[in-house]
Amino acid sequence: MTKKSKNTVTLSTHTTILLETLGTMIKAARIESHMSQTELGERVGVSRYTISFLEKGNPNVAIGTVFEAATIVGIPLMGNEPRQLTKVSQSIANLIQILPSKGVNKKVELDDDF
Repeated sequence: MTKKSKNTVTLSTHTTILLETLGTMIKAARIESHMSQTELGERVGVSRYTISFLEKGNPNVAIGTVFEAATIVGIPLMGNEPRQLTKVSQSIANLIQILPSKGVNKKVELDDDF
């Protein structure tokens, strides 16, 4: 089953569950840190309503907002240290350099005339 956002983007069940799970993790970490939605919103630079939507897994919350909230409440995303993130970023950049420039598969014509 899929879920549609108000922007008519169709999300898979897997993606919907991931958004809800990350939102719940952020909420739990916020509460554990004795922080209100308003306080987290002020630190992230958004309203408490956006934090509420984020915590419910709303797909219309900007990904940067979600990542910033996760970072503030201490949820590691791909590592905690800037050096770790830089290493991951460099590894991915190196991988991209050796991949073909287009993701299009070339059609191979088989010679099956016997």
